[in-house]
Amino acid sequence: MASDDPAWPPAVRYLDALDYSRLVDPDDARARAYRPSGRAPVLHSRAQQKKRVKVRVVTDEGHPARGQRGLYANKKFSPRERIIDYHGVVTRSEDADETSDYCLAFGERNELAVDANEAGNEARFANDFRNTGKAQNAKFDAYRDEKGDYKLAVFAGPTKAIAKGEEILISYGKRFWASRFGDDLESFRTDLPTSARKS
Repeated sequence: MASDDPAWPPAVRYLDALDYSRLVDPDDARARAYRPSGRAPVLHSRAQQKKRVKVRVVTDEGHPARGQRGLYANKKFSPRERIIDYHGVVTRSEDADETSDYCLAFGERNELAVDANEAGNEARFANDFRNTGKAQNAKFDAYRDEKGDYKLAVFAGPTKAIAKGEEILISYGKRFWASRFGDDLESFRTDLPTSARKS
């Protein structure tokens, strides 16, 4: 992203596509299963993403992530529509950084992981819906792209469209919150902030 964009953190490298770690050997069966076309071409460039989503600082009063970044729709998204791919560095599951707030399981059997902590795209700024006063309107899901490569993406929810300007809100899941705040599920449901991430 352009260096003059105040919404993008300068320490995070922008990715137009998944970046496979050197730890994932191209000849490894795990890499071949998810990257059948080799190094996939850029299919979702920065310019394309800017037409779809925008990263901006959350200013809503009472929003648990106020003052941090959030992901907003730059167009209307129909139910189940792909909003944006989740880009990051793909590594083996056993090498995943368990302390990263941007690391997701990757692969049909979660044998890999994709981490957007140090390098990623706009999708890394989707906040959890909890305590925002709004419902979850999007979710992570896997799909195969035009070249047959396996991808993770944020998709609009199954029943309701997302309006232009609306914040895109997902669920980080109970495992995410439990790993950071323990197993107090009552607090998990009512008292947790939307984001514990450093943005």
